[in-house]
Amino acid sequence: MTLQVRILSAAMATVTLASASLVSTSALAQQQQTQQPTRGHSAYNYIGAAVADHDGGDSILLEGSYEFKSPYFVSGYYRNFDNDFGSSNDVIAAKLGRYFWLSQGLTADAGLRMGHVDFGRNDTGFWGVEANLRQRIEQFEFYGGLGWVDYFDAGSDNQYQFGVNYYINSDVSVGVGYQDSEFGDGVRLRGSYHF
Repeated sequence: MTLQVRILSAAMATVTLASASLVSTSALAQQQQTQQPTRGHSAYNYIGAAVADHDGGDSILLEGSYEFKSPYFVSGYYRNFDNDFGSSNDVIAAKLGRYFWLSQGLTADAGLRMGHVDFGRNDTGFWGVEANLRQRIEQFEFYGGLGWVDYFDAGSDNQYQFGVNYYINSDVSVGVGYQDSEFGDGVRLRGSYHF
């Protein structure tokens, strides 16, 4: 009978050690999972560059966005516009916004934008509002948006944009769109790194 007690004790000790190991491994995995940074929405965490062909010239655009507390983000851009008459103008702007998950792959965002634009003889500040819809279907992201801008010394303007981005992988996208900006409307080609 002592042999049976020893076998039973050894079996119980093995089960106890296996259970403790399993619980410890599960707790460690859960702890590591909570310590890993969560990746935000890729459309709101990126740096990028673009070129645009406007009605009266071409522009180069540097832009970026950072989701500082989901679902809130801050974005900004710098655009240098070379017009057909040989002069150069620029604009710098920042936007504070929020996005909303509407359904699988569909998001909307809205934000308040402020900045400064050089129209040649007129330098002026501006503020505005804008809203966009984005639909992600596999590697493609289709987007469109409307905005309104009030230039302090140059009236107001309605603006729009629409286009498509192709995600080569989770970190890199390229896209083409049509956009009305401070310097008129035109085709825009872009590339972005998402983090």
